[in-house]
Amino acid sequence: MKENIKYTIFGHSGFLGSNIVKYLKKKKYEVFLPSRNKIKFSKNLNNVIYCIGSDNVLENPEKGIESNLKLLSKILLKNKFKKFIFISSTRVYLNSKNTKENDNIKININSKDYFYNLLQASSENLCLSQKNKNIKVVRLSNLYGFNFKKQTYLLPNLIRNSKKNKKINISINKKSKKNYLNIYDAIGIIIKIVNRSKYRLYNIASDKRVTIEKIALVIKKLTNCKIIYSNQKIKYDEPIINISRIKKEYKFVPKNNLDFFLSEIIKKFST
Repeated sequence: MKENIKYTIFGHSGFLGSNIVKYLKKKKYEVFLPSRNKIKFSKNLNNVIYCIGSDNVLENPEKGIESNLKLLSKILLKNKFKKFIFISSTRVYLNSKNTKENDNIKININSKDYFYNLLQASSENLCLSQKNKNIKVVRLSNLYGFNFKKQTYLLPNLIRNSKKNKKINISINKKSKKNYLNIYDAIGIIIKIVNRSKYRLYNIASDKRVTIEKIALVIKKLTNCKIIYSNQKIKYDEPIINISRIKKEYKFVPKNNLDFFLSEIIKKFST
């Protein structure tokens, strides 16, 4: 490991991590990319951004617990660093009307829908309960950008199927609303939080939501695919995320350019 590393990225092969690495290298920062199985290092990792995580926790609970909590605890507690940023998710606000960083999170212990949220909340609590104020948590909304690779959540699935199968399946009500943010907006704020931040917990999201129907129609226009709607009685609106903290501290203004950006993503997307 080089002595002058500036950033250490855990989860650097994933969608967010790979884009962060690309951004930092473009800025000529020295970036350290740990191997998958190594968790203990002899030298200071300086500014750590932890992007490891699994969304499919119900399909593979063991992997979900390992990647979302166990690995975090081992890396956080066994290494030296200057700053540590844990990337969490705005999904913790499931069914919540109040989404400021200091608002209480709702948890239904009897519902499987909250298993991922519980893992994220436990990881957040581990970070924020440490006395070191340079350990911080970022709650990210859905992101759009390049390097989707093999991600299986909604947007890359829709794009992948539109190109590969020439059809996309919408299995919840088309009027359901989701919060999408340009990945470069997200990375810019994450790096600012590393460099200078007043608080230990931040929401990073768009200030607008978009319907699944609108996303599907844009993809259809760009790929000439067929849209198949099913289960239209099931409607799910992601909550409006309060981003007043980053707006005030960093003068943040989301680009909200998903329509334009989708054409560039689709051009470069590999199935």
